[in-house]
Amino acid sequence: MSKFKIHNFSQKELKGDFYPMFLKMMDKGLETEAMLFMLSTWNFARFRYALRSFDLPNFEKTLETLEPLFVKLKNEKFETINFDHYSKDIQKIFGSLSKIKGIEKTGAPKLMHLKAPKLFVMWDGYIRNHYGFKIGDAEEYLEFIKIMQEKFSGVKPVNGRTVAKLIDEHNYTTITEKVMKGNK
Repeated sequence: MSKFKIHNFSQKELKGDFYPMFLKMMDKGLETEAMLFMLSTWNFARFRYALRSFDLPNFEKTLETLEPLFVKLKNEKFETINFDHYSKDIQKIFGSLSKIKGIEKTGAPKLMHLKAPKLFVMWDGYIRNHYGFKIGDAEEYLEFIKIMQEKFSGVKPVNGRTVAKLIDEHNYTTITEKVMKGNK
């Protein structure tokens, strides 16, 4: 396992406090609302350009179509899943979501994480580039989560945060945040 530090994400990232709200909305059956809220805050850079033309019925139909795949993955955990066994399902989910304008390659794993927070690790452009992924397609996402599983083996859930979320927080604070500070 590489050097891993638990970060106080909500103190470092002001929008980090939204995460429990996203999950609470999902638990209450407000899936579409939670996802749109996440996109409008954590995927703002892309979503704002698509907001006026966002095809909500198509989005909801896509989620409905993908539901059997999410159900199939429901009991899987990041720590123990064999990603190769589910590679086609994961690539189908990522590919379907990332085709939607405003979601695309950064938003897709965020929404996947909301549907399966114990399984999917989020990423952004800085994280993708850091790990050498230039395209950001379904194949690269699958490779990314396999690398994360290997790199962070041995990490355990902490304070109600899943391993997938802890890895996201680690990557954000050690990669994204540093690059963003350097760009100021």
